[in-house]
Amino acid sequence: MSRCLPRGAAPWLAAGVLAASSSIAMASEPPSKPVEQPRPTRGAKECVPDARFAGLWPKVADVKFHPTTLRERAAFSKLLPALLDAAPKRSKPPEALKATAASVGFRLEVWEGRQDTFWVLREEAERLRGAGAYVVRTGPATDDVVQVPHPWFDRGTEDIGVGLFACAPEDRKPRLFMTATAHRYHGNPGETPEDPEHPADVAHNPEHLFQEVTDLVARTLAAPRVVQLHGFGTAKAEAGLRDKDLVAVVSAGTREPTTWARQVSKQLVKVWGEGVRLFPEGAQVLGGTQNAQGRLLRTYECARFLHLELSARARKSLSSGERLARVGHVLFAPLED
Repeated sequence: MSRCLPRGAAPWLAAGVLAASSSIAMASEPPSKPVEQPRPTRGAKECVPDARFAGLWPKVADVKFHPTTLRERAAFSKLLPALLDAAPKRSKPPEALKATAASVGFRLEVWEGRQDTFWVLREEAERLRGAGAYVVRTGPATDDVVQVPHPWFDRGTEDIGVGLFACAPEDRKPRLFMTATAHRYHGNPGETPEDPEHPADVAHNPEHLFQEVTDLVARTLAAPRVVQLHGFGTAKAEAGLRDKDLVAVVSAGTREPTTWARQVSKQLVKVWGEGVRLFPEGAQVLGGTQNAQGRLLRTYECARFLHLELSARARKSLSSGERLARVGHVLFAPLED
């Protein structure tokens, strides 16, 4: 498997990553047959995501945030590459990885569904500390990743993220779903949005496990594309500080739009109209230029990042399976020349 290398990295680095990720997988049971992905039939029912996805988010009050430890980083440096390498070829994860996950308070679960089998890394119920949850699709999948960094705060992005991931177009199914599992402003006792630091905010804390997983994804997949979902409210528009017609902002997290951002912005106009803006040409706000994952992924030559801000109206409109499917087709479409 080819690897996405940091800019300026020597080619031998990929071999080192591959060796580290495959050491556990090689010691476990032989690969099973690839998971077959059934084709949708004409008149098929609307896709309904597995109900177990809702369990990825515990009650806010049950989570006592703790910073990521070196031990967690070391465990995930084995877990993620091994899972991503094995996922295309088998329906059961390497058995040894369950013990690795358990050593840092995670469960490695297998969710078998009608169309997909997922491998799920989630915190043990007795050790909820906002370390995130990570879902790997087995069988055929693209190098696309869906991230939900602000559950509870950017309301609706959880369901939208799950819908985009679980109900993606048949030939464009993302490999990985990632979500925070703590409220962005519940990292410290008595924390408020005005505080200078927010350790539970994965999109702005480069020391969080969420960032470590993003880095491992970039090092393991050949050409990762990360879609990160956000939401904005109406208060600033009502106060005259923001365009009332703004529906969505598409950004690469940079002051110069990428080909992917331009393509997505152009196509989303067909979904929501002219209220879709490309940052910074059509909108000077909500560009995610300080986003930790965006900054990280820019250090990899073949990685791409998309910061998608959705208004409350846009998020509400995606409760429709048909429109959500249209957005999925736009986000995961092959890049135009």
